[in-house]
Amino acid sequence: MTSRAFQWQFVTFFRLLFAAHLLYSGAAYIFFGWVPSAMSNPNSPVGQFMVHLDQIGLYPLVKYVEFFLGLLALTNRFTPAAAVMEFPITVMIAYLNIAVEGAIAPRHYYTGVQELLINGVVLLGYGGYYRSMLKMKNQPAWLWEEPGAAATPPAPAQERAGALGGLPIWIFFALFMAAVMAASWFMGSVDRRLPPRDWLPPLLAFIGMLGAYRLTYGRAARA
Repeated sequence: MTSRAFQWQFVTFFRLLFAAHLLYSGAAYIFFGWVPSAMSNPNSPVGQFMVHLDQIGLYPLVKYVEFFLGLLALTNRFTPAAAVMEFPITVMIAYLNIAVEGAIAPRHYYTGVQELLINGVVLLGYGGYYRSMLKMKNQPAWLWEEPGAAATPPAPAQERAGALGGLPIWIFFALFMAAVMAASWFMGSVDRRLPPRDWLPPLLAFIGMLGAYRLTYGRAARA
């Protein structure tokens, strides 16, 4: 047996285990209404936490998401994306089991580690698909572009705006700020209209973008 064959078998085993884990967790709630017994235990901090999640509709949403992601993993469709989407849920479950409930019942240590192990192996098994995300420095690229395809600086002859960045970005920024200011004014209470936390971050972000643009592309245009 070649190492490549073992890799495929090993990762596929954990993919199917990951799928079964999610499908069981989601289907138990969706089709049978099953919830952890801790939710009926007033002495369980995690149980009461889940009760509140259920009351605001987040607990059911998580279960439907898990069931959908389980279907993707089972059919090997968008598996790398499914593993990433499930990981925040996995981290939360692991934390609640290991850091909160573990001291109450040691069984929770097993549950927390199991969650991290299964999801973690699938992430590693499909890790090649995330390689471009692990670069320390990145250039913008739309979802439909290959990473690096949009990183070529504009030709010096096209670089007329200098630090101003060009008219389109100013039009966008003006429309964006108009939407922000209108939403802040009309949706805020009388004493909370146009607070700095609404308009100051986008203003500073725009100024920072202009500075980064000049450093990145202005230097290339002068070369």
